[in-house]
Amino acid sequence: MDIPLKFRLPNLLKQITDFRIVRFQDNGLTNSGLHWYVAIPVEDSFLLICIITSKGKERAAYYKRTKQPRAADCLVPLSNDEFAFLHKDSVVNCNEADYVSIDELVQRVDLTAGFVIEKEKVAAYLKEKVVSAIIKSPLVPKAIGKLAKKANPL
Repeated sequence: MDIPLKFRLPNLLKQITDFRIVRFQDNGLTNSGLHWYVAIPVEDSFLLICIITSKGKERAAYYKRTKQPRAADCLVPLSNDEFAFLHKDSVVNCNEADYVSIDELVQRVDLTAGFVIEKEKVAAYLKEKVVSAIIKSPLVPKAIGKLAKKANPL
């Protein structure tokens, strides 16, 4: 008997004990489709998630155009050589670090589209870059930066 995702997902999310890349369709986004995120466990039953986008140049230009040039420095590059599931080189947008409870994240996941925890581990150097970018981002509240630092002390 196959247990429906809505019952399995909270337990899957609780099994994230280190930085992982996850893929799901976010009900909270206006553009549909599956998206990758870096998921960082920060507290019991809470995660920080940062979206991964292949539109790094466009995001950097947007931040510069909106007079947030420091935010452009908080886009952490990812290579599709390192993460084969990425179709092209991408960036982790650390300016959009969301602090969510597991229950909130379950509500955001479009259960009909599925949920995947990618098998590839996130290397230590990349964890450091992501945490550093979250802390430095002018768009992320300081409290979220402190949680990221606590999850992966630099």
